[in-house]
Order: sequence, then C-alpha cells, then structure tokens
Amino acid sequence: MIKKLRTCFIGFFMFFVLSSVAVAGDGAYDLISSVSGNLFPKLTKQVTSDPSALKNLVKTDLMPYVDIKYAAYKVLGANIRSTNEEQRKRFVQAFETYIIDTYSSALGKYDNQSLVIDPKVVGDAKSTIVNVSIKSSDGNQYQLAFKLRQNQKTGEWKVYDMVAEGISLLSSKQAEFNDLIVKNGIDKVCTMLEEHNMPSSK
Repeated sequence: MIKKLRTCFIGFFMFFVLSSVAVAGDGAYDLISSVSGNLFPKLTKQVTSDPSALKNLVKTDLMPYVDIKYAAYKVLGANIRSTNEEQRKRFVQAFETYIIDTYSSALGKYDNQSLVIDPKVVGDAKSTIVNVSIKSSDGNQYQLAFKLRQNQKTGEWKVYDMVAEGISLLSSKQAEFNDLIVKNGIDKVCTMLEEHNMPSSK
C-alpha cells in the first residue's frame, strides 16, 4: 500500500512537470503533451540525491504553475471566515514552503516511471480534470486525476489538486488541518508549519 501511494505521489509531480508551460488558449491535453520532456532531463541522480538542488528545482520549475493560494484557501475551508488578511497571508506562505518540502521529497524518489495522458479531458473553460495512468517498473498501473483551474484574467491554467486512487490530496490535507485549526487556532497552526519548515526541524 505504501509503495502504491508513493508511486501515485510521484505521478503527481510528473504531471506538474508536464503542465509547467501552460499558456492561455491551449487545451490541457495539448499543453501537457507538448512539454512532456521539459523537466525530466534535469532529474539526474546527482539532482535527486541533493535536497537543496531538488528544492531549487521545485521553486523554479514547479511552483509557478501551482495555484498555491487557491489550494491553501481550500485547505482552510470554512475556517477562512474566522481569519483576517494577515493570518491568511501567513498561512499561504507557510503552506507553500511546506508543499515545496513535500514535493522535493517526492521528486527525490523519481525512478523513470512512465505515464499515459488520457486525451478525453473532462471539464470546461474554467476547470478541467485530466486523467493519467502511471506505470511503474514492476508493471503495475495506477490511476490519477488532476484538477486544474483557469485564471479568468490571465487565461493561465494551474494545478490545484490530485486524486490518487479515489483520494483527493487537497481533501485529505483539509481534514488534517481543519482538526488542527479547530483545536489550536490558525495562529498556532501557522507557527507549527513554520517550525516544520525550518531546516533544523528536518
């Protein structure tokens, strides 16, 4: 089970690589297919074994194409109504650093998995779901679904969630952080995230 989740998680980052040059007007499937080789050449053994190099790669090549503010607000859920602007900004920043660390760890496990993108994209001009099949070296295949939303002002598409084997990454994080916020409050949760993100906490 752990191996399966790890493979699906790696697939999540493989998809980010493929969607890293989303341009207004391009279909989700077309843009994913057109940039399939954009980042993989950079994932050498030297890079995947270097935490600092991986984080820099995530920051420059992945995060600009992740709708981190939208994802963070979704994680806050109903709790967002009891927060002020400063608290929301602090949470987004802490959550982004937390996600960068998570992405870096996943990319460090990349081992030439292959993927097939389903050309039958589901959605409309505002939001889209792209289904992807991940095939591991042992021949097993796993199904993923990626959710993207389009910025109505810029036309850019960005990824905000992944559903692996029926489990939404965003929903699972929402449940996790909701319990913490209800119990400890948003300020305490932000502090917990910031402490987690500190190098000394690794």
